[in-house]
Amino acid sequence: MSIAAPLVVALGLSLVLTPAARRLAVHLDLIDRPVARSSHDRPVPTGGGVAIFASFWLTTLVLQWPPSGPLLGILLGSVVLLGVCIADDKIGLPAFPRLAAQVAVGLIAYAWGVRIIQVENPIHAWAGNEYIFMGMLELPVTVLWIVAVINAVNWLDGLDGLAAGVSSIAALTLALVSASGGHALMVVVPVAALAGSALGFLRYNFPPASIFMGDAGAMFLGYMLACLSVTGAVKGPAAVVLLVPLLVLGLPIYDSANTILQRVRQGRPIHQPDRGHLHHRLRDSGLSTRETILLMYGIAGLLCVIALGVWLR
Repeated sequence: MSIAAPLVVALGLSLVLTPAARRLAVHLDLIDRPVARSSHDRPVPTGGGVAIFASFWLTTLVLQWPPSGPLLGILLGSVVLLGVCIADDKIGLPAFPRLAAQVAVGLIAYAWGVRIIQVENPIHAWAGNEYIFMGMLELPVTVLWIVAVINAVNWLDGLDGLAAGVSSIAALTLALVSASGGHALMVVVPVAALAGSALGFLRYNFPPASIFMGDAGAMFLGYMLACLSVTGAVKGPAAVVLLVPLLVLGLPIYDSANTILQRVRQGRPIHQPDRGHLHHRLRDSGLSTRETILLMYGIAGLLCVIALGVWLR
């Protein structure tokens, strides 16, 4: 299955739907007003997540109807997550309901077959089998992965175009891996559609952004990348299980892990916002917004090239 059709269809839909989502966000007063840690200095509509969601699922469901198995569970979970995130963008939810929603959608995905069953044993050349089976840890490891990636991408959404661009690069890499591995439509179509949806939105989100994706977009992208990266996209006899998605998502994972460690060392709650993220530090070092974004695109792209090299090996 070629990645071209879902990529182009989703990109076109996103280009059309994003301006409509912007008008709807203004009507519903879904506006991000700047605060002290903001990178923007004017109110900006935050309805972009709805456009990304709609572009992705319209493309995926048209090209792959009816949804079944893991894809059906991912659909159900994404609908729940979208509703919670729109409420969060509108009124601002506390940390616990947000985390509870992330765990819930992780459980939904797991129940429909999104599962990390095994990981490669890094010392199998010297001891043990090639793969370590999760066994009883399968459920908590899978849900933890989904929650971690959701938050990693959400935390990356701190500069215009950053989360959309990095997610586009990651999804496109997974699409190439999926297509080269000869995987079924269930894998190739969604990852290619995700790349197209994010790229189309990026047209309006690259600085200076005329619309933000909000939590509804950032958490949706994180959820989809987390689920699709372990749902056949990189599985196969030559794959290094989990290493490819870890590399593809290496930038947001590093940023979130480093931020959590900093907050723990400073004795602050890990959910408390600050300017400790990598993009904040790069901006504070003197780089412009565009320079920071392009540098982080480059880092993400390099990690994805390495991931492709691992896969082709």
